[in-house]
Amino acid sequence: MKSVSYSFIQNKNMVWSASVCILAVLFTLFILNIILGLLVFYIDQTQSIFWHVLSPYCILLILSVMLTSILYEFYVFRSGGHSLAKQLGARQLSLIESIPEESIVLKITEQLANTFRIETPTVYVLPDEVGVNALTAGFYPRDIVVILTWGALQNLDEMELYGLLSHEFNKILSGQTAENTRLKILYSSLSTFSQWGGKIAKLGFTKHGQVQRHKFATSFVAMGGVIWLIGSLGILITRFIKYITLGGRTYKNDQKTKRLIQNDANIQTLLRIYVHHSGSQIHSEYAESISHMCFANSLSPQNWMNIHPSIEQRIYELNPSLVQDLQLENLRKIQNQPLFSLFRSLDEMNGELNSPWNSPQPLPLLRLSPISFAINDAIKPLKPEIRNKIPRPELIKRALQTSTGSREVMVAILMIRQYREFIPAEAEVSRAIVDSLLNLDGRIHIAIFHDAYKNIGSMPASIARQFVMKLARIIQEDGEIGLLDALLIECVKFELNLLPLHAPTALEEEKPQIVRLIDALLHVQQINSLQQIDVREKILKRVLTSKEIEMYTEISDEPIDLSEILNDIAGLLLRDRLSILSVAEICLWNDRIITQDELDVLELLYWRLGFQTEDIIDEMQKKNSLIIV
Repeated sequence: MKSVSYSFIQNKNMVWSASVCILAVLFTLFILNIILGLLVFYIDQTQSIFWHVLSPYCILLILSVMLTSILYEFYVFRSGGHSLAKQLGARQLSLIESIPEESIVLKITEQLANTFRIETPTVYVLPDEVGVNALTAGFYPRDIVVILTWGALQNLDEMELYGLLSHEFNKILSGQTAENTRLKILYSSLSTFSQWGGKIAKLGFTKHGQVQRHKFATSFVAMGGVIWLIGSLGILITRFIKYITLGGRTYKNDQKTKRLIQNDANIQTLLRIYVHHSGSQIHSEYAESISHMCFANSLSPQNWMNIHPSIEQRIYELNPSLVQDLQLENLRKIQNQPLFSLFRSLDEMNGELNSPWNSPQPLPLLRLSPISFAINDAIKPLKPEIRNKIPRPELIKRALQTSTGSREVMVAILMIRQYREFIPAEAEVSRAIVDSLLNLDGRIHIAIFHDAYKNIGSMPASIARQFVMKLARIIQEDGEIGLLDALLIECVKFELNLLPLHAPTALEEEKPQIVRLIDALLHVQQINSLQQIDVREKILKRVLTSKEIEMYTEISDEPIDLSEILNDIAGLLLRDRLSILSVAEICLWNDRIITQDELDVLELLYWRLGFQTEDIIDEMQKKNSLIIV
């Protein structure tokens, strides 16, 4: 019964759309006939501008062109969405020949298809489009395709891709994909003149490598311009009709997607587009005809009557407080918001909403000298499997079996790393645990710390914040803080669900934070001060412009919140994060032995910025084995 009702609704919507399209065609004919009538009236004033001697021929010609256009579109779409992908010049993705970003898209598409129990659609990518956008096309399950822009693959992380593809799957499940495809065919009748005019005008331009201009070049440009101008009326009417009839459904689709996947991943996708330099614009000549099929505006935001509301308006409809935060923080950081999660429902998240954890005040300075152990230990990093198998004292083993004991071990390790025996009054730590740790190889401490924070179990949010605050006070007790200690605190926050969401940020706005991160990385290195200055300059030249380098010639001595810096940088575009990490690898560890502390920092930094760490650790271990000390 539901399927019959659903089919009836779809047919009703299509009849309504076809009726509106017919009205738009009649209105276009009326306007064009009047324009021609004015010209006829100027020559022969006995003729009426509404119906004149050329009216039958004009109407017959225009209707013939429109009908031919619709028949041609039906022929083009004989293979459904695959035909549109071919028309747009899209490239089909294949798991065997895909790069990592494409493999992630294919994996998420398959997961969503299995979740919603539909046939997995074919995925295409528009290779020349840098804007972040996507669309679906097709009539039946076997010929439905998902088309993404290259900008979506390059700039969205896995969660953001999940939100984008979920929105497109919602259109497939609701039947909008087939309806949008039919609408493209119907409205092609109104856009034909404009497209023909553009193609004729192109004939008058000299192509690259062409020596002589065509002798009728000027005529082609003039004729094409006139035809395009006449066709622009159809474009304007089409856009107006789409704006009136389809403009309100974007908000409904966003809300339906949010309910469908039971999380806010689609908001995260909108936030990324909001800060992306190219937005969602598509520069293809077909951008106008596919505008109603896209996830977001395929045309310039300055265009009149865009079908989709602005990204800011869509974010406001989904979560009004986010827009206020974006304006107040200048797109830098969103606070007091629930965590975005792919696997937890909104009800579950809202039940755990608490005030965020903040670093203890006053904020510390950046530690200018590395904290490490004996140089023989520090210069020989252990492989993870070897470090985990090294025997540990019985006291440490027993402590790690309970959450209380694990917390004591973590406090003791952080205290030892500060080269001081100061223990805060509120931090009850067994002296026996401290002595046992001091008798171990210092390179094993971080491995023990990882085991300890995984065993602390769940805590009430208030208790969890107090515990993280206790650890943070220990690592900055002397008024300074190092990168490895800050990353260890980030691991604990992640385990206790206190790690804040990384708000999408733009590279230009995060340049000061990137410089502070580079300075923090440098002070983990076992190299002398003069080399540090040279390496710092080498890295900054790869990250900043020459004018920007002048602003950061000296290392800042202002208080620093490494937790906030890491969170801000985690919100950069995927390629920007990879670029920063690759520059750090090349300049810091390309031609020298990497120490244990440096390897731990590299592993945790990759993790904190959203990447897998196993492969990079193996690669660094291999480089170490090839370098002769």
